[in-house]
Amino acid sequence: MQPTPEIASFWREFAVQEAAFFHLPPAERVEQINALASQYLHGVTLEVLGAPDATRLELVLTAHGHIEFFPLLSQVAGAAPALAHFGVTAFRARSPEADFSIQMDGLELSTSEVMVALDQDDGRVALELHFKPEVPEALAEQARHMAFIMLDHVLGEYDFAVKVGAIDLVTPAPDALVSWTPLSALAQVFDTYWVETLGRTGIFPTGEAHWEGMELQFNCAVDDSGNEIELDDFAWGDDDTVTEDASDAQEAGFVAVNLSADAVAMRADLATAWTLDLPAADEGAQSRAQALQDQAGMLLQQMHQGLMVLTLTKEGRRQALYYVVDEALTRQTLAPLLARPEAADAEIKVSFDPAWSGYFEYAGYLA
Repeated sequence: MQPTPEIASFWREFAVQEAAFFHLPPAERVEQINALASQYLHGVTLEVLGAPDATRLELVLTAHGHIEFFPLLSQVAGAAPALAHFGVTAFRARSPEADFSIQMDGLELSTSEVMVALDQDDGRVALELHFKPEVPEALAEQARHMAFIMLDHVLGEYDFAVKVGAIDLVTPAPDALVSWTPLSALAQVFDTYWVETLGRTGIFPTGEAHWEGMELQFNCAVDDSGNEIELDDFAWGDDDTVTEDASDAQEAGFVAVNLSADAVAMRADLATAWTLDLPAADEGAQSRAQALQDQAGMLLQQMHQGLMVLTLTKEGRRQALYYVVDEALTRQTLAPLLARPEAADAEIKVSFDPAWSGYFEYAGYLA
């Protein structure tokens, strides 16, 4: 992929000033590099790692955990030229030393004093935190903010932003059967939980896929609490018809989920959600759509370029969702299929979805 004009301009200017940047004092170096970046790369911050006497330094591109800028980080890092004094890395990595402390506004907190428990949260890992010893109530929110900063360093920017779901500050019950881990030891526990409890081996599934399905109701009326209103609860007119066209408003659908895909869910190189939407107004059209979408899935999976994770049939259309390595490569691989007559009315939708929210919206009900 060709870099955008902004990315190309940034690296062109950086290359011109590289030697000058390298010989600046550390604080001034970071300031001037980010002043240049601010002209071209909105949402990207550059950090510089390396000893004062190092002959080569590392530029770390970070979005401070803001997922919407992650594609830009990867594009900027991928477009970096060969530099004499700097290497380039996207995303803040895990700290090599996980036992550390930080101080903020008079409060000092160590990773060994932050206790963490893990649970599941719609495909991601939920974290519960408490402090040992306890932090005064007046400083609880500040301590929570400091714990978030520590988590980012212990787990790394990408894993913390993508793989971690809800985070709650709790007061543990004395008799609760919860396994608590100090934040200083969390990285290994987290990785083990990811693989052994959630089954995220990162290995492409082989053999026959495990699909499960369920019927859905769309556009259902709900009450003020978000609960579905049964058809019998609607007001009926004098002619025994439902008022507000409630019966017509509901739309039936069917979703099928490839639960075998769970093994590679949220793999960093499968962060692009690619949807192939085809007409399926009658049985014949549904059969043709399914055949084409299945072939697309087999092609992508055989080449380890992607995986079909679910299909959704509603309103006369059949959507197949794939998580793929690269949008352009996917279009190239599937070009012969997309040139077929049955794909003439195809709609293709692409989004950046590293947490696989499109998959877990339904997979959680069927696992």
